[in-house]
Amino acid sequence: MSRQVIQSANIYFSPTGTTRKIIRSVAAGLALRPREMDLTLPSARSQRFILERDELLVLAFPVHGGRLPKLALEIFQTLPAGHRPAVALVVYGNRAYEDALLELYDLCVNKGYYLVGAAAFIGEHSYSHVMGRSRPDPADLEAAKGLGLSLRHSLLGGDKVLSDTPLLATAKRPYRGYSPKRNVLPETSKKCVGCLICVKNCPTGAFEGGDPRKIDPDKCVLCAACVKACPEKAKSFNDDEFTDDMAAMAAANLDRKEPVIFLP
Repeated sequence: MSRQVIQSANIYFSPTGTTRKIIRSVAAGLALRPREMDLTLPSARSQRFILERDELLVLAFPVHGGRLPKLALEIFQTLPAGHRPAVALVVYGNRAYEDALLELYDLCVNKGYYLVGAAAFIGEHSYSHVMGRSRPDPADLEAAKGLGLSLRHSLLGGDKVLSDTPLLATAKRPYRGYSPKRNVLPETSKKCVGCLICVKNCPTGAFEGGDPRKIDPDKCVLCAACVKACPEKAKSFNDDEFTDDMAAMAAANLDRKEPVIFLP
C-alpha cells in the first residue's frame, strides 16, 4: 500500500452520533487497523494528539448551517501538520452541506494533508425527527463502507490526489457566513428523572454545576446532543418562532437526498 499505510486515524466530532456511524462504516470498508479519536467531549479535546507516519487520516464532522461547527476549527488547531493522506467527511441533515465540505478540504490542505477522497453523507437532522429520519440508514452505511473499500483500492494503486474542482461546483470561497445564533436553549420538562445523560454527553460542558436544568447560554452551541440523548424525551426546544422555522425547513426538505462521494 502506498506510503506503507497500515492504519487509519479516525478523527471525528459527533454530538448526536450520526457522524460516528458514518466514519465507523468507512473504517470498516478500509479494513486498516483503526485508531479511533472521538473528539466530541471536552475531556477528549484536551489531549495532545500524535499522528503516526503510517496512518491515513479520516476526518468527519457534522454540518451546522452550511458550515463546519466552530469547534472543528479549534480541533484542527491542535492537529499536527505534515504531508500525509486524508479523507474528508461531512454529515448533514438532509437540507444542504453547502460550503462545509470545501471548508474541511481547505483545513486539511492548510495542514499539509493531501486529500485522497471526500464525501457528504446524511444523518437525521439535529432539530427534527422528520428531516433525514433514522439516517444514516442501512443504505447510507453500505455506501460509506463502499467508499472505504474504494479508498483502500485507490491507496493500493498509489496516491491519487483529489483536487478542489468538483467541490467548487456546489460551494465557494469565501464561505457563507455563520448563521446568527438563536436566542433559544433546550428546555427540560417534568419528565426529567435526573439521570444526567444529557450532562455527560454535552460537547461543551454547558450544564452549570452538572444540573440538567441549568444551561450556560454562552457555552451552548445548540447542537441538540442533549435533546437527542435524553431517554425520557424530557428536553426540547420550545421557542415558538424557532419551532415554526424548523417545521417550515423540514417541510421544504422532505425529499430524500443521497450521499455524494468525490474520488480522484
